[in-house]
Amino acid sequence: MVETLWKFHDIDSKFIPLQNGINPIVQKVLFYKGITEAAEMEEFLSPKPKKTYNPFLMRNMEEASALILQYIREKKNIWIYGDYDVDGVASIALLMDFLSRFTDHLHYYIPLRAEEGYGLNCDAIQEIKNNGADLIITVDCGSTSVKEVALAKSLGMEIIITDHHNLSEEKPDCLILNPKQEDCPYPFKLLCGCGIAFKLAQALQKKLDAPKTCLNEILDLVALATVADVVPLIDENRTMLKYGLQRMTHTTRHGLNFLIQSIGLGGKKITAYHIGYILGPHFNASGRIDDARAGVELLLAKEPDKIVALTQHLIACNDERKLIQDQGLELCRERVEKEYQDDLFLVVDSGITHEGVIGIIAGRIRDIYYKPTLVVTEAAEEGILKGSGRSIEGLDIYEELKKCADLFLKFGGHKNACGFSIEKDKLNLLRQRLNLQAREIIENTPDIFRKSLKIYGIVTPPEITEKLVEDLERIEPYGMGNEKPLFLIPNLKAPAPSDLLFMGKSKEHIKLRGISGNKGTMDAIGFGLADFYINHLNNPAALDLLGFPCFNEWNGHKSIQFMISDMKRSSL
Repeated sequence: MVETLWKFHDIDSKFIPLQNGINPIVQKVLFYKGITEAAEMEEFLSPKPKKTYNPFLMRNMEEASALILQYIREKKNIWIYGDYDVDGVASIALLMDFLSRFTDHLHYYIPLRAEEGYGLNCDAIQEIKNNGADLIITVDCGSTSVKEVALAKSLGMEIIITDHHNLSEEKPDCLILNPKQEDCPYPFKLLCGCGIAFKLAQALQKKLDAPKTCLNEILDLVALATVADVVPLIDENRTMLKYGLQRMTHTTRHGLNFLIQSIGLGGKKITAYHIGYILGPHFNASGRIDDARAGVELLLAKEPDKIVALTQHLIACNDERKLIQDQGLELCRERVEKEYQDDLFLVVDSGITHEGVIGIIAGRIRDIYYKPTLVVTEAAEEGILKGSGRSIEGLDIYEELKKCADLFLKFGGHKNACGFSIEKDKLNLLRQRLNLQAREIIENTPDIFRKSLKIYGIVTPPEITEKLVEDLERIEPYGMGNEKPLFLIPNLKAPAPSDLLFMGKSKEHIKLRGISGNKGTMDAIGFGLADFYINHLNNPAALDLLGFPCFNEWNGHKSIQFMISDMKRSSL
């Protein structure tokens, strides 16, 4: 087992606390995140942030919104075309919800993952035309769909693309709403697909002089997509997410509310964690295992019987997804242990594992071995494999695969994740070439295959007060671009046997009790760290704990606990 690197942020020499009433520990965290001015700090910590931008700053927004209004007034048929992941599902639901207030001539289309794959396809466009479409609005896809857009126009349809993915050199010949396109003056480039759909709704609301409540009521969908699509939780994303989480906690969306109740989140303040690890996977599972339309239908449904049936379906899909995923993960782990343990770049054949879960499995294998990982499965076409990849920090998996482009039938992605298809007999060659590339990388960056954790500061147990925990909560929601700050408690006396507990079905978790704090004692919890404590720390006299303080609420009792991310034998 490779030891995790702990890295201190080198800001102490530059950091001078401001006299603005904000806890200096919190100020230091914000300072490291690049938030150094008093006004910026107040905005970042505010429960009602104001950082948002005029939707008409986005290139083509004026023309696109005007065209949609024209089609609404002429009572023409508008079709929303989206992706089958959470971002696509939420984006379709958002525009269906918003536009249905102004037109009855509204429909949507989501491709099936296995049969059609991601994005626009020509067969779907022909089917949409056959169903009487006049205008297609894409959400979360379309930025590279040159031939598909040309087909739509040749069939007599208008098409507007709303998307957040990178564009290719050749752009589709239509109106495009994408802040990443060249010459787009929109100041924030990192919205998710649903965020861009929301900006379109904002523009239409202004043109229609509609009540702002019709925007407030769709912010729960923006929150769902923003977290699930793992875009940076900064700037305008942070603003929309904060309001969206408030909306989701008190949602009037019947289907979403019933799902929240059914999966044990009823009565709780919905957080980014709940979306990322509980709610989001239920919507994703439908697109992975079956048909993503079920997610859209649940978000739009109002009939009680339909809501119950759809909720049960999503829960069943998620249960099936977890079972398939666990089986595939076990198979991949066995193959890594037997065949590829010495590889730096893992390329693992998962047999006939459902392609809807291979990306999740690749992420889990990456986390277990901390190596860039590709997982492949058999495609419907004989002799063809479909694959998905996940990378480690500092290694751009898209660029590494790009060096092997001659081996792929198709590939795409970004620095953290990728997808591809390849002939089966070329897989071993791909594995060999990627491992050669990885060896070159490690020669220049020796620590790249060692996981590192960043230390935001040193604290002692007495410094961890309720006020500090409350102040740190103001930095939420945590996620990509706003990572949870980790603090070091150094040289903590190892617990007596009576204060050392092992928990969980397999006793895989650890609890250290009786740590003397500011008022009384607190516990420290380490999920999945029991084996590490027993086998690697070897009865230490003192410990260095790296983690994060938070509240634990149980049966009406509220206490502070320290959530351990990693621990080491103290060297002091």
